[in-house]
Amino acid sequence: MKKNRKLSRDIFQKPARFYSLIVLVVACIAMANYYTTGAATQYEAEIRRTSHGIPHITAKNMGSLGFGEGYAFAQDHLCSMADQVVKVRGERARFFGPGERDTHINNDISFKALGIYEQAGKLYQSMPAETREMIDGYTAGYNKYLKETGVNSLAGWCKGKEWVFEITPVDVLAYHQAVTVTSTGFSDMIATAAPPKSEVSRVNGYEMRDYEGESNGWAIGSDRSEGGRGMLVANPHYPWVGSSRFWEKHLTIPGKLNVYGVGLLGSPGVSIGFNEAVAWTHTVSAGKRYTLYSLDLVPGNPTKYLYDGKEREMTSKVVSVDVRQADGTLKRVERRIFFSHYGPILNMAGLEWNSKRAITFRDANANNMLFQEQRIAMNKARSLEEFKQAHSRYNSLPWVNTIATSADGRAWYADTSSTPNLKKEAIAGLLKRKESDPATKTAWNRGIILLEGSNSINEWVDDPETRAGVIPYSRMPQIERRDFVFNANDSFWLANPHQLLTGFSPLQGLEGTARSLRSRMNVVLLDDIRPDGPSGRDGKFSLDELTAAIFSNRSMSAELLRGQVVKRCQAAGTIMVDNQKVDLNEACRILNQWNGLYELSSVGPVLWREFISNYDPADLQRAGSLFKMDFSPENPIGTPFELADPKDGKDQALINLGKAVLVLKAANIALDTPLGKVQYSDKNGGRIPIHGGEGSYEGVANFVNYAPNTTTLEPQTMPQRVKGSRFLTSQGYPVNRGSSFVMALEFTPKGPRAKAVLTYSQSGDPSSKLFYDQTELFSAKNWRSILFTTAEINSDPNLKVIKISGKR
Repeated sequence: MKKNRKLSRDIFQKPARFYSLIVLVVACIAMANYYTTGAATQYEAEIRRTSHGIPHITAKNMGSLGFGEGYAFAQDHLCSMADQVVKVRGERARFFGPGERDTHINNDISFKALGIYEQAGKLYQSMPAETREMIDGYTAGYNKYLKETGVNSLAGWCKGKEWVFEITPVDVLAYHQAVTVTSTGFSDMIATAAPPKSEVSRVNGYEMRDYEGESNGWAIGSDRSEGGRGMLVANPHYPWVGSSRFWEKHLTIPGKLNVYGVGLLGSPGVSIGFNEAVAWTHTVSAGKRYTLYSLDLVPGNPTKYLYDGKEREMTSKVVSVDVRQADGTLKRVERRIFFSHYGPILNMAGLEWNSKRAITFRDANANNMLFQEQRIAMNKARSLEEFKQAHSRYNSLPWVNTIATSADGRAWYADTSSTPNLKKEAIAGLLKRKESDPATKTAWNRGIILLEGSNSINEWVDDPETRAGVIPYSRMPQIERRDFVFNANDSFWLANPHQLLTGFSPLQGLEGTARSLRSRMNVVLLDDIRPDGPSGRDGKFSLDELTAAIFSNRSMSAELLRGQVVKRCQAAGTIMVDNQKVDLNEACRILNQWNGLYELSSVGPVLWREFISNYDPADLQRAGSLFKMDFSPENPIGTPFELADPKDGKDQALINLGKAVLVLKAANIALDTPLGKVQYSDKNGGRIPIHGGEGSYEGVANFVNYAPNTTTLEPQTMPQRVKGSRFLTSQGYPVNRGSSFVMALEFTPKGPRAKAVLTYSQSGDPSSKLFYDQTELFSAKNWRSILFTTAEINSDPNLKVIKISGKR
């Protein structure tokens, strides 16, 4: 195996002045790369836009391909990238002020303390020529569009803003680093951590929540494919606003590269998509990307900690940022940020820094510098073997599972995410401590690993196969089959119900544990081979059957419990809720007549959502208030099941149904309101009805939901939550996250054939039809054919072609 280039193993302890010098030099070199060479060396690219604004970009080399992509991307989403560049440079407070609870100050302080920009500079220097050419070209294409258009003529929310400016390759890479690492999600905790009894004003600790992604990925092999070749469903669930949206593209270098798919805004290359040989998608992994450490402090000195019985001094750096004041002037703010040898000290709610203990952490992606190369290798793969080799060689996917299929009919699942590599003794100690130590147990129950940082047994283990401290590819869970593999954000254990994966580190995910309702629905849709099942009479999927399955909008919780709730409701008629008698007869009738689907015209989902979401999240996977029969690892898809019996004279199911009736009536929403009347996407003030349901409570594969997106400063409409409801707002059920780029693909004798819809549409320009056209397609369950061949592209009635060039 080719050894990865040597990476820095501790980015947190380099002097700030040295980093600043590196960044200045690298930025100057990067700018010179595409501004000072002779006019004879040109970027040249052709951009063919087809229906719905999809760019098909062709060039002779990687630099020109990046140039074309950067230009086309800037046409659609320059504002989102400009916003993120300000963020990664640590300049949000400079342009936008301190922010609520000093959030902009905390962002800037933490990004500078972590050295995100400096690390991007090192990455730029070390990456192979081909990758650097792509980043250089992408940057030049973005800047070309900005220069041609001018800040004051841009479309969207950044028009005329002073924080929009030309960018450098280091800006692009810093944004990628910020997305890759976990640390940037802890900005508030890093920026506000201060020793006890210090001169710094103490700030209450911030909550740490382990991110839970929502996505579905299906790979169908030859045994379950009507055509005998591979098939794929890509259904990532991501925000519909901000930089975490996907942008669709087709990238071609004749004879060398021909790949179609999507990437996050501002991310060159294809992250989810296909070429002539393989198709793949990703889902957020259930594994751990970091570990917390509890440090035992030296009595009387809160900046010293014990390590194997010896004292160690924390390191620190003073970070300063400029903060815009109300009158427009700038004020310099300084903070001292502290580090252990693991990483930054955190100001964590419930585990704040005190005289006896401090919390620190180590990030598995802190030195992940090979992700760009791995993505290029995946894009170029000419077989499933080469696709796997991209994973084994670089081992640099940050936090996602991979679900892939091949033209020859194989289906492959792997979780090759960056994962801490702990000794067996450390894992044994963790499992023991979570039963006896309250802090470790609380963290574990929230999906967080808390280790004893004062004991060297808990250090990560280096393996010569990969970069420092992470599990090597050879020990990562993977499976190849001819029927199907899938993932819906639960662990690797059940990538196929007929071949369970066992024997891996608990940091990669738990085995033998309850699956989410959405995961269970995924298996129901994939594994049902009855004649009336999703795959038809032959038990093999056609492309149309695959698209119908992912948008079937079946609810797992309704299929398990609706009939039993109706029977109990009919027998009771009424229920007392908070000393108020509630008539349940109408609710019983509605649920009895409902078929359990979350379609626009469905009457019943609104009532069921308010009923089922009255339960606690823990009730959804084990016996308790909701389910009578507990989870069994021998029957992970069928358990838990059956409605829980009344307890102590109280029937929790009827009480929760009564609460649902009261909430809806208080909100002036009729119990028989169709879903499409209240669940919608807001596009320029116009409401487009949206089908689908929530994943955790409703168990609908086609996940849609609403949540504020804190990663962007793009203006967002945020209706007020209705009291007593988990999901209902004053405007109904707005949708701004969930199913995003949805693609169904089959390999045929003539090559890949695919259909797709980008739910929030291709453009970020609210004045463009391309801002909402695919949202209307999604609303109507209309798929569009992906245009992949030259003949398909040239025959598109809306084809527009431009050729662009520029100096390197």
